[in-house]
Amino acid sequence: WTERFIEISKDEKIKYIFIFENRGELVGVTMPHPHGQIYGYSYIPKKLELELDSCKEYYDENNACLICDMVKDEMKFKERIIFENEHFVVFLPFFTEYPYGIYIVSKRHIQNLTQFSEEEKVSLAQTVRDAAGTLDSLFGFQFPYMMCMHQDPVNSGDFSDYYHFHIEFFPPLRAANKQKFNASSETGAWAHANPTKPEEKAEEIREAYKRFINNNIDENNSDER
Repeated sequence: WTERFIEISKDEKIKYIFIFENRGELVGVTMPHPHGQIYGYSYIPKKLELELDSCKEYYDENNACLICDMVKDEMKFKERIIFENEHFVVFLPFFTEYPYGIYIVSKRHIQNLTQFSEEEKVSLAQTVRDAAGTLDSLFGFQFPYMMCMHQDPVNSGDFSDYYHFHIEFFPPLRAANKQKFNASSETGAWAHANPTKPEEKAEEIREAYKRFINNNIDENNSDER
């Protein structure tokens, strides 16, 4: 991912590099296999532009990074935290559009993959693996999702003061056998309605994380035997 990000950013026509993964038939995957995708846009997509504008506005008013402060608040509140490690925190934000729409956020204030240390890159890979495994442990099958990496734009100026690297998951299920649809309000007005309480769903996801970790321990012990 980092190598491709660097290579694509060399084209000055490219203004935003979007790295993502689609998993499962519900999100349109017709040939399941592990892979990510990278799009290079000649413009900053509107959703990312709005996010950048919000971060800039918050920084101008508070002289602080919005996402840094959001992580601090989540760590203090604790009820929406799923798990954390030395470099990343995984939580279910209060404004999530999907019942299981977890975020992965770097603890260090950085903007894109090129700024990670080698240790952080390894940690990111482990964190993504554990987050996906946690979702799979919710209902005992491979959980479909769209995983989207949010980084700063390229060839477009300096965003280092106020923007912050993070990954957003958009899982289209609201229960084991129920899909969360984007209907007229979500699609036509960008006004999303989440029918669940994030704190309750976060507890459910935490229990799934415990199962995932315990299963990994059991498998490792079996391999050693």
